[in-house]
Amino acid sequence: MASKNGSNGTLMNLLKQLGLNQYESRIYSSLLSLGTLTAGELAEVSNVPRSRVYDVLTSLEKKGFAIVQVGRPIKYVGVPVENAVSTLKSTFEEDFTKKLDYVSKLEKELNSALSAHLETRKKAPEFSEDFVGVLKGKNNLYNHIKHLISNSNSRVLKITNQEGLANLEKHCKFAFEKAKKKGVKSQILANAHDLKVAGKLTSLAQVRSHKGINGRVLIKDSEEVVLVTNDDDSGIWIKSPYLAVALEKLFDHAWEKGKPLVE
Repeated sequence: MASKNGSNGTLMNLLKQLGLNQYESRIYSSLLSLGTLTAGELAEVSNVPRSRVYDVLTSLEKKGFAIVQVGRPIKYVGVPVENAVSTLKSTFEEDFTKKLDYVSKLEKELNSALSAHLETRKKAPEFSEDFVGVLKGKNNLYNHIKHLISNSNSRVLKITNQEGLANLEKHCKFAFEKAKKKGVKSQILANAHDLKVAGKLTSLAQVRSHKGINGRVLIKDSEEVVLVTNDDDSGIWIKSPYLAVALEKLFDHAWEKGKPLVE
């Protein structure tokens, strides 16, 4: 009995993670277990109040987890898990696409509004020649790194390690691809030994291994630097040509001692 209760609890928890509430989960699992049932039968076997059964079944129909079987009496059948999840994925993808389109529209409108606002002031905001900012959170950190790589004009240098190289391939390969199309020279020096984690980066940038180098640094166009400070969760963005050029010289020295990665 304990095993049965345990498996049932696991099932209910998984259905909850798919977005079903307690009553929906009970009725859906009953339909899958017992087959085609009437609303009354479902109320009995699922312990869902009879007054709520029709509302719950209507919700399951809309979500793609149940189908009405036409006839007298009206019965209901559970949609197989793979079909229901496929429908759910399509719904999520559609909602996600709509949100992306909406955010893209807002971005254009915001840029337009900001341009008009700045035009009235006749002055655009500018960072001073030397600027230091903190990048908190992995998403913010990598979004900024991607932005710098995508908008580079001449040269991108990256120092990283094995884990960082894998994350760079995962999050930034399209930014490197965009930079390459503009003729930007990208070089990655990694304290790593495995070419596989570099993936597509090896076709977008020069990649070398240097087991004696430590740290996680990005240098862009001899102007800007990003220092990763805490296991990919935060970083420091520094706009300082003086610092960037100094780090470039150190990078070039280490680069000469680096070795192309081998499989």
